Amino acid sequence: MKALNLYTLTRTRDPKTFSALLQALSGSPWKRTCSVHEMLSLCSLVDALDEHFSLHPYQENGQQDLTEQGSGSAAPSGYRAEWIRCLDGFYFSYTIEHISKEFDLLKLSADAGCVLNIELKSEAVEEERIRKQLEQNRYYLSHISRTILSYTYVMETDTLYYCNDRGFLRECSIDELARALRRPALQDYIGENIRECFRAQDYLISPVKNPEKFLTGRYFLTNQQFEFRRQILETFQDYERSLKESKEPKVSKDWEESKDSKESKESKGSDDSETRETVPVVSLTGGAGTGKTLLMLDLAVELSRKKRVLFLHGGPLREGHREIDRRLHKVSIQSGTDRTLSLPQDSGALAALRDYSFLLVDEANRLPSEIIVRLTEAAASLRIPAVFSYDPHTILGAIPRMEDAEAVIAAHETMQLELSGNIRINRPIYSFLRALFYQKDAAPHSDYSCIDILYASDRHEEQLLTSYCRARGYKLIPENSDSFRSGEIISQEFDKVLMVLDSRFYYDETLRLCADSSADMALPLLYEGLSRAKERLCLLVVGNKTLFEQLLAIRLLCLPGTEIYQSQPE
Repeated sequence: MKALNLYTLTRTRDPKTFSALLQALSGSPWKRTCSVHEMLSLCSLVDALDEHFSLHPYQENGQQDLTEQGSGSAAPSGYRAEWIRCLDGFYFSYTIEHISKEFDLLKLSADAGCVLNIELKSEAVEEERIRKQLEQNRYYLSHISRTILSYTYVMETDTLYYCNDRGFLRECSIDELARALRRPALQDYIGENIRECFRAQDYLISPVKNPEKFLTGRYFLTNQQFEFRRQILETFQDYERSLKESKEPKVSKDWEESKDSKESKESKGSDDSETRETVPVVSLTGGAGTGKTLLMLDLAVELSRKKRVLFLHGGPLREGHREIDRRLHKVSIQSGTDRTLSLPQDSGALAALRDYSFLLVDEANRLPSEIIVRLTEAAASLRIPAVFSYDPHTILGAIPRMEDAEAVIAAHETMQLELSGNIRINRPIYSFLRALFYQKDAAPHSDYSCIDILYASDRHEEQLLTSYCRARGYKLIPENSDSFRSGEIISQEFDKVLMVLDSRFYYDETLRLCADSSADMALPLLYEGLSRAKERLCLLVVGNKTLFEQLLAIRLLCLPGTEIYQSQPE
């Protein structure tokens, strides 16, 4: 993507032509259809600047001599050409990959020491919304620059706003923006390859791996995460409001009475059917790396501002969990594998939830369905809103779904949300994983330069190559045979991941990756490990030449004329 001149872009006011010109000037291989509002807002801003510079011309050295001589008369074309140069170097509607963070207008000085950000609004909006957007933009831009000039232009009111580095928003004149455009630092700018300045990994955090960043609010949600957050919070607030108005008792008496009798069970079932319609139960699904844990912990922080929250993690707790638990006084983070949490019995589930106002269950797919049954029934009886997040593995047909637990949650859920896209794994790795598990999902002309496929003929060569890769910074998964069972990698992510595939793996006649009957969990665990990678991935094939050739062919699909091997397993 290349920077462009805003004046040349806005010489057409036809949306279709504008979009085509944008693609041509930016050198983008992808066609993007701009909305009428986007086009008109930008054109209005450039027109305002054009009018200003026509009445207040300046020479290249910054001297404004014609204004004094001409008493506001239009400047000669030679002087207008000078200010048009100030509109060089802009990126229009740039989006950071992975996290879908978009900037309307960006200009970066050559050394990235100064950044100019202008947001465009076609209609008037609340000033607080303008301030929050510019503040959020400042966070993303602060990773590459210390000097950030933040503006918002509103076309409907022809108003310009400026937000300083302390978050103070004020109206400003077009002259102030003109002076910013004339800054010497911005006369030399980054004209292409802006992607190198923005790495999604700099903004995406694992709250468990980086608890300090999470606890100090140095993270942002994607647009989809933020929208789901809003929906969940509003649903919970509406429910609490209706509960107060109805003044219903918190605990169903029948639920606490004799559960062993048939009459009580029937009564309990009747109560459940009633509370399922009113007590919010949200299922939050998504594949590995879609940001479920971050959203769940963010919800815990927000909900705990007024009431206590039980955050139940489906696997063993890591140090990051414990750190967050220690510092969030109204959030109790517990492990579903903790034997001291007496959930298998009805009374235990009730006792565990009685002191809390909200229940959040992360990695619910790692909990036995019986425990989920106890949790949903207890939450319904206590009228506690709940969110269950889990990975149903819908991406890969070769991996079995967690039907039992999913069915239990579905029977109680009042809202279903699915996080799409992967914010942890970069796109080439994500694309490669799809092709790895099902060759027909291979994407031609993909760039798999971040993928390495290695071969070892025996265990001795495997040890040598494993040591070599680890010395280059790769994380071997699993480190030992018990790693997956002990939850070694749950809620973790690594820049570089190395995994070993042996003779147990093969492709069937439909070109799906399979594992022999002696390794029924091999495929889910393989996906679990591979999806931990953020930047690079290495697959070491041991003693399985057929599989090695097939994986190598997938890796080389980016080369013209290369085809996938379709040979059968030995």
